[in-house]
Amino acid sequence: MVYTEARFVSQVRVYSYIQLSIAMAMSLMFIGCGTVDLEIRQNVTNTSMHPRSVAILPFTLEEQSHEDVSPHELFRNCFYNYFSFLGYTDLPLNTIDQKLKNAGLTDNKKILELSPERLREILGVDAVIRARVLSTSNFTGGIHAETSIKAGIDMLDLRTGDIIWETEHKESTYSGILSPTIVEIIQDQMDNVKVDEAFYKTAEMFSMNMMKEIPDPADSWKEEIRLPKITSIETNLKPGLKLKPNDRIYVNLRGDPGLTGYFDIGSWKSNIPLKEIVPGLYTGSYTIKSSDEASSSLIVGTLKNKNGLAGKKFYKEGMAHFDSSTN
Repeated sequence: MVYTEARFVSQVRVYSYIQLSIAMAMSLMFIGCGTVDLEIRQNVTNTSMHPRSVAILPFTLEEQSHEDVSPHELFRNCFYNYFSFLGYTDLPLNTIDQKLKNAGLTDNKKILELSPERLREILGVDAVIRARVLSTSNFTGGIHAETSIKAGIDMLDLRTGDIIWETEHKESTYSGILSPTIVEIIQDQMDNVKVDEAFYKTAEMFSMNMMKEIPDPADSWKEEIRLPKITSIETNLKPGLKLKPNDRIYVNLRGDPGLTGYFDIGSWKSNIPLKEIVPGLYTGSYTIKSSDEASSSLIVGTLKNKNGLAGKKFYKEGMAHFDSSTN
């Protein structure tokens, strides 16, 4: 009888410990994630004053990374992939880097300290985006995996010297404790050990959340030149979802009726037809083939009128990733 009671007490303690561990893990799931608190410092109401051309300067890393990857460089590339779909004329990253190198500038921290006049002279753009990656972490242990990026980012108007918007945000991705199966827990741990992929996934979430808040001048330019209007785009993609052969990407787009609609998957699949099933609602799909390769590809919907003018909108909640391990 004593043995039975002792075993019962032990089981209760173990059960309570598991409950506490899960509660703590669930509370951690929400730290540092979610909406980016973007402060608009310069509210441009006159469309002629919007910066048209923008350069994304090299990101700096305040704390030395202990990994064999450069998270600030991964973050910059990922951020550019998203930002390039907003209504700015953005310089390619290699063009920016070459112009800075030609000016004798190779120290990223010193580049951020340059005056607006000097930056405009070198790059020939209206504005720049500056980012300081304040800290990064990548931890895998037991049944918990966590990767985080904390950064301060702003857009500087080189014409006036004013900051247009700025934010300081920490984005974290977690996995493991809430995975439904042991197989998925193990897979999550294996994925997190691939440090570059883990940081890119976190950078992707950071970038997606920022794009939801950054003012897009294209919204006002559409009214000026009467581009076809797209009110929403939806897909079945989710962050971190890896597509396999025979998986299907579904796209629904709402906008002006009576137009020609199509969508692109990054730069490797273009002009996939969207059919207008009711006025203003366009739908289409694409089935993944074993020969396809999609690495961080945005879904971009387009509506085009008879005059050839097109309105575009990209899906902000996820990107198309193809699981090459299934080939």
